[in-house]
Formats: sequence, structure tokens, C-alpha cells
Amino acid sequence: MFTEIKELTNSLAELSKKYDVLPERELNRSIGSFPINLDDLSEGILPNKEEGLRREAEVKEELERKYPESEGYEIVSEAYLRDSDGRIVRDPETGTARRIDFVVVKDGKVIDSIEVTSQTADKTEQTAKETRIRESGGNYIRTDDGSLAEFPENVQTRIERKK
Repeated sequence: MFTEIKELTNSLAELSKKYDVLPERELNRSIGSFPINLDDLSEGILPNKEEGLRREAEVKEELERKYPESEGYEIVSEAYLRDSDGRIVRDPETGTARRIDFVVVKDGKVIDSIEVTSQTADKTEQTAKETRIRESGGNYIRTDDGSLAEFPENVQTRIERKK
């Protein structure tokens, strides 16, 4: 029994080397801070998050219809831009990474990249950050099976504005 546990532990350790660990501050930024500040509730932060999740779910359904898995497409959610070795690439100006809402992959290549947002959000800084990261070698994402998919030069992230 101990041999089986040791083999499983070794297998999990090898598998974990393929994935990056998020620094705690990035993980907290993506899920919000805890405990929740009650003043934030009155300012609409939770309703904004809820609306954002609703928009993303709507776009994901649209993408699943447009790019069916049965035809070899894979829709990857929350994909970090990475280098050819699979490491997350950070913006040389801000030191932060870029995570794209949805990336569509077929045959190891990115064919569509989508950022979902409200009709009024300013995405100028985010677009500039992505450009700098891509220029720094961040032209790959990791698919759900752990492999890397490459962004061709002609594929840019498009902003999908939803009500």
C-alpha cells in the first residue's frame, strides 16, 4: 500500500510541474478580498461581479455553438499569456500578467480570443498591456490538457461588449 501511495505522490508531483502557481495576491485579486467590506456592497461591487459572470456565461454559450467540440475546437477560459516554455509572461511595464476570458483553440493554434466586458468599460490599458506582453514573447496559452497553443500574429483579442 505504501508503494502505491509513493507512486501516486510522485505522479502528482510530476504533473504539478506543468502548471504555474498563482501568487496569493493575484489569486485574491481574481476572487476578491475577504472578509467582504460591507461598504463595498453598497457601492455595487458584488452586483458588478454578478453582471460580469452573467455576460461571460452568455458569451461562452455563443462560443460553444460557433465552435463545437465535436469539430475539434477547444474553448479555454481564463487563459494566461505564456512563453514557448509555458511560463506566464508579465508585462514589462506593470509587472502583471494577462488573463484572457476565452481563447478558442484548434489543432494547437489559437483561432479566436475574446475579452468580455460591459458596454462602457475602458479597455485601453488592458489592450496595451496585452500588446506589450505579446511583444515580450507571451504568444501561447495552456489548454485544459496542459499542452501549449500558439497565438498566430494575425489573431488579436477582440472585445465583446455585452449589456
